[in-house]
Amino acid sequence: MRMLLSLVLSARRIGAGAPAAVAVAAAVAFAFASAPIVRAQARPQRVVAAEAASSSSQPNAGGSNALALYEEAAGYSRRKFAEFREKNVPFDQKLHDKTMQEERDLALRNAAVLAARGPLKGSDLYYLGMLYQLSDRPEGAVDSMRRFVAENADAAPEILQSAHRVLIAQAVKVGLIEEAEKSLAAYARLEPQKANERYRLENALAGAYYRKREFERAAPHAVESYKYAKLAYAKATNFQQRDEVLYNAGLVVADIHLKLKRRDEAVQTMQELRTLGLSYPSAELYSKATGMLERYGETVDPAKADAALPRNTVPAPDFVATQWIDQQPLKLSDLRGQVVLLDFWATWCGPCQLTIPKLNSLHKKYKDKGLTILGLTRFYGEGGGRPLNTTEELEFLRQFKKRYGIGYGFVIADAEENRDAFGVSALPTAVLIDKRGSVRHIITGVYPGSDEELASMIKRLIQEP
Repeated sequence: MRMLLSLVLSARRIGAGAPAAVAVAAAVAFAFASAPIVRAQARPQRVVAAEAASSSSQPNAGGSNALALYEEAAGYSRRKFAEFREKNVPFDQKLHDKTMQEERDLALRNAAVLAARGPLKGSDLYYLGMLYQLSDRPEGAVDSMRRFVAENADAAPEILQSAHRVLIAQAVKVGLIEEAEKSLAAYARLEPQKANERYRLENALAGAYYRKREFERAAPHAVESYKYAKLAYAKATNFQQRDEVLYNAGLVVADIHLKLKRRDEAVQTMQELRTLGLSYPSAELYSKATGMLERYGETVDPAKADAALPRNTVPAPDFVATQWIDQQPLKLSDLRGQVVLLDFWATWCGPCQLTIPKLNSLHKKYKDKGLTILGLTRFYGEGGGRPLNTTEELEFLRQFKKRYGIGYGFVIADAEENRDAFGVSALPTAVLIDKRGSVRHIITGVYPGSDEELASMIKRLIQEP
């Protein structure tokens, strides 16, 4: 699927035209909604199963033990979807929703079977809470897990942490924020912890207080959520997921700071996201954070704003290529000592064509002064509006380069590896790399002043020692 384009506005200005406060509020609401706290496990952890085997979870006459009841319900949708795939049943949203409802109904029936066995304890109580969570009965889940953690302080740490996660998630759902707060404090004192789970739990409490407009109480949870999001997703291979999580977590922190009249802290958070966008690197994250700063009323002068950021010293990732046009094969590391401009583009991209004359001008002006420009694209299986095989498309690219008089070389990949490595989600995107091999500036899209912005940054980096 082709990447989204922006003809006049850069991607960072998506949503321009809407009032800033409305756009920010919508983004914050999405940030809370996009971080589910606890997902029902299709199969419980082995340690949970072991605990169940040593507890009172033995089947009654003619019945299943608590673990079996939970597994039956938790695996229902997985089994049904596997069956649909085997029968080549096409995806249907109504069928999907029906299957998930059937899973919830089964979980509720199994919860009723388990609850009917009389006063429960140990892992029977734990699995009752899990079944209530799966059936979307938060009150039952809270009651079960509350009793479980109170009565089983010596349970396996993994189980206690799992119980706290469910308790926090379900308590937030029913508005028992103080109870969720206490359970989170207990969770924070215990091990093991996973950064992605802590991120979601802190985000849940931040969201609960935010919706009540208790921003002072929301702030510490938002800060912790952002902290653990960075720990959890810093090395994620899916750049789109990483960028969405980090941007949303940072946006919540910044928005709460603004509501508490802490504008400097809000700006600092977005500046940090820009720094992360350079170091990962991620054009998407850098662009979105820059756009939010503009919504805050900040004048984002790259010569001044980027100078205010800590200098990125993380080496940029290398690019991959299967074909080269008017460029000898090389690695990015071979260009140390040069300022490098990577232009992500495609022949079908109208805005990309608008940038070509300026890039040609920069190439002619600075090619002998330390600038190397490389046009990064990929084989799309088309050209000029018609299907092309690889050989035909390569020739089409040669002729395109000749027709536009492009003086710099092309780097051509088979797929989206280069886009993913640099977090590029829109074309054109210009990634500027300094003489030490680190990303120092990113421009996404074409907008008033973008040409001057790029030329200014190139001149500055060339002058650096």
